Amino acid sequence: MAGWTELFELVGGRWPMEEQGTAERLQMAIRAAGAAVLFAAVYGLAAGSTDMALALGNLWKLPMLVVLSTLCSLPAGLLAWKLSGASDGASKLVVGVAAGNFAATLVLAALSPLVALYYNSSAYWGGPLAMGTVALALVVGLFSAWRLMLRAGSARLPFGVLAVVQMLALLQFTHIASPILPEQTFFDLGVDGLVDR
Repeated sequence: MAGWTELFELVGGRWPMEEQGTAERLQMAIRAAGAAVLFAAVYGLAAGSTDMALALGNLWKLPMLVVLSTLCSLPAGLLAWKLSGASDGASKLVVGVAAGNFAATLVLAALSPLVALYYNSSAYWGGPLAMGTVALALVVGLFSAWRLMLRAGSARLPFGVLAVVQMLALLQFTHIASPILPEQTFFDLGVDGLVDR
């Protein structure tokens, strides 16, 4: 239970691990990443709930989006962390990223019953509500990661690099994994959708 308490403290902006070593911080990052994968799968089921094949596909697609976009952003973020001269260990950066993903997917999981309800009871509002919950989750996740990284030392540059790279990777992985929602969205086109508009 202590692991969950620490994760929720991270989401709340508290850094419970000042006395912890690198191994303990990385264990916390692994717990946060595991929970994020689970929460993403819950949201995937809700978002695809009008079509059984889509819902089952989303069980692996949404967790894959979270994991792969994070793995794409970590090398650039770690490089920026070192180049910025941060005095703290990079494990704090990894925890910040994992906590941001945890916070974002927690929002998705918390709102997934509402998304499923609207997809199954409204002819129009399911899609906009699903897109709105994703936008809210991204804002909450980015804010959570930013707040933690600022407390970890000189993290403005690493946070900016991580955020940009993860958002670009997330956009393209969404294109590769589509369809995720029953209707086509702007994100299904990936980066090409940004250029064509």
